[in-house]
Amino acid sequence: LLKNKMCYKLKELEQSAEPKEMKKTHEKGYTFIEVIGVLGIAGMLMASMSMLVSSMFDKYKKNRVQDQILMLEKLINQRYVADKNYKDISADTLIDEGIVPAEMKNGNKIVQAYGDVTIAGSEDTYTIEFNKLPLNVCMALGMMDWVYGDSSDLVSITVNSSKYSWPYIGKQTDDSALPLDVARLSQKCQRQNNVIKWEFQ
Repeated sequence: LLKNKMCYKLKELEQSAEPKEMKKTHEKGYTFIEVIGVLGIAGMLMASMSMLVSSMFDKYKKNRVQDQILMLEKLINQRYVADKNYKDISADTLIDEGIVPAEMKNGNKIVQAYGDVTIAGSEDTYTIEFNKLPLNVCMALGMMDWVYGDSSDLVSITVNSSKYSWPYIGKQTDDSALPLDVARLSQKCQRQNNVIKWEFQ
């Protein structure tokens, strides 16, 4: 009897020592195709956001460079309005006298949103040149309206190597006459690295 009891106890101990069966879970996971789909959608959203941000930044720079040429022309005119002699004008002079806005200064150089600015002058006129302009900015700057009332301080504008000026009486159909139109600008503005030079009086 004692032997039977000991065998029974040992059997109970062996059963208690056995690992209990793990409960099975029925949680559903993502399949490989579903993961790929989610990643694809996320990628498209990121690409769309990147294009939107890039477009907004390009628009900001284009508007900024238009403001910069207007501002620079206005500040130079205010500085030289008394004598109307521009032969001594230079980037160094404009920077030293504090005429150039802080955002357009880079050491001893004048810069704009896309590249450098070159200033030169003569007794009666001066020129402002912007370089490294992309196509859409070249078009926008070329189409700017410089007429105030019945007059304009703009004498001419050169797009890359083509110069345009106000027409004389009877020459309104001249291809080199201002104001410029989309058709002529589209023939002169390149995809990249355009140069525009304004001549003012």
